[in-house]
Amino acid sequence: MYSSTTRKSIILRSSNFHSDDFDALFTHTFGPLYSDMPPLSRSISVSGVYGRHNGVSWRRMRYGGDFTLALPEGEDEITFVMPVAGKVIYRHASDTVGLTQVGLALDKVDLRSVRYSENHAEIGTSIRRSHFTERLSTLLGKPIINRIRFEPLVDLNIAAFQGIKALLELATGNEFDQLLNSSALMPARLQEMLVDALLETWPHNYSPALQQPAPSIAPRHVKLAVEYIQEHPENVVSGAQLAELTNVSLRALQLGFRRFVGTSINGYQRQVRLERAHTELAQGGASSISEVALRYGFSHVGRFSQYFQNAYGLSPAQVKRSADRG
Repeated sequence: MYSSTTRKSIILRSSNFHSDDFDALFTHTFGPLYSDMPPLSRSISVSGVYGRHNGVSWRRMRYGGDFTLALPEGEDEITFVMPVAGKVIYRHASDTVGLTQVGLALDKVDLRSVRYSENHAEIGTSIRRSHFTERLSTLLGKPIINRIRFEPLVDLNIAAFQGIKALLELATGNEFDQLLNSSALMPARLQEMLVDALLETWPHNYSPALQQPAPSIAPRHVKLAVEYIQEHPENVVSGAQLAELTNVSLRALQLGFRRFVGTSINGYQRQVRLERAHTELAQGGASSISEVALRYGFSHVGRFSQYFQNAYGLSPAQVKRSADRG
């Protein structure tokens, strides 16, 4: 069964499998990612294409039968669902209903269960939040401190969303499937295309910033201060010290940060330190939260956790636990 439906480890294809057969095939291909989920009735069938690589999954699936699926503790990913048939209801703080031509964006960490009915079919993708954060930081030229929040419901009839739909259909097609499995670079390129398409098309709280014209070139003293902070995230320096390093007055440096960086000197330092701490925790292997906090200049671990939670929507412990699980 496996040899006829599985090509390589990042792509799974199934054709009208019973749920337990699909679970076995999924585990064989990707490992026990969802081993904590209770088994479904054997009368339920699953068919379609599912791919997964480095914190990104893409899919074109159909579910035969009406059933509710209890979800384990979610990864720090954002799930985008584009229904093409039937109905799906995601349960979290409130119910989110997906019907044909209604697109959904959901934080997986908040989800508790999902209900499929009326032979639901969908295309979609789930992407690790850090991929969006890193790309936004590059596009905007500054650390991303506020948690990215995509519009939870969109009208898929809008022409702009057809590009995302076409990209997902391409990624789950036979020809692209072979390319993904045979090229070491193609999965990373698919990730980049999906991240960029969603950031550009699906509305979110950073959309206005992305749509603004490129900012004026920052003066030399601001660039020098920004470079120093980026290169020495573990050093907490005062505005006066940075002004002395860059040979301008404190007032000139403060105004420069407000105009060209969009935040205060202290605010930017905190953004950089939090970003580096998040990266270290998300990569796994961090010794302890307190050591990471102290390494990046947060002497009060409780206050560090509060800043971190406000910025990323997850506690440092949740990010570390998810990374350590692999």
